[in-house]
Amino acid sequence: MARADGTLQAWADRCPHRGMRLSLGFVRGDRLVCLYHGWQFDVEGACRQVPAHPNMTPPSTVSPVRYRAVDRSGIAWVSTADSSDTAVPERPAPETATEPIRSVWFTAETGRVIDRLRSEVEDLDLDEHVATGRIDGVEIRAGIQRVDETTTAVHVVAVGKLPAETVTRLVRRLHDIRDSVTTTVEAVQ
Repeated sequence: MARADGTLQAWADRCPHRGMRLSLGFVRGDRLVCLYHGWQFDVEGACRQVPAHPNMTPPSTVSPVRYRAVDRSGIAWVSTADSSDTAVPERPAPETATEPIRSVWFTAETGRVIDRLRSEVEDLDLDEHVATGRIDGVEIRAGIQRVDETTTAVHVVAVGKLPAETVTRLVRRLHDIRDSVTTTVEAVQ
C-alpha cells in the first residue's frame, strides 16, 4: 500500500480486532477500513475510529503489524523480520516507469535458477537481490527471492510501458524458463 506522499507501506493482512483480512477491506479517504466491523486505520496504522463506539478514542496500542517496506528498482521489498533488518538492495530507483510483469515461483534452489537466468536473459547484470537485462529485447528488472532450500521466487518488472501482447509474451517466456528449471516429481504407483 502506498501513502498519499508515495511512501510504500506493508502491513500484516490481519485486523488487530478480530483477525479479518485487511485486504478484503477498502480505502475511505486516507484510511483503511476493515470489512468486518469497520475499524478505521490511518496511514501510520493507528486505529482512528471504531464505528460501534463512535465517541471512544481508540487505544494507541491498537494497530496492525507493520513491516519495513521500500521501493527499489521498481520492486516493492518487504521485510517481515525486525524493522532494523537491512537486507534490502540499495540500488537507486529507476528513472523510468516500470510495469509489473509476473512473479514466478521455481521449485528449485536459487543457484539453479540464477544459472538458468544467465543463459536466458541477455546482458544479465546480477547482484545479490536484483537482476537486470533483456528478455526478447525487453528491458527487465527482477527481484530474486530465496524462499527456502528448494523454492525461489523471481519477481519481474519491465522498464517502460508495454502493450498487452508484449506483457503476455513475457509471461509465457517466464513460464517457459520456470518449466525448464523446476524440479518435478512424478508419483510412482
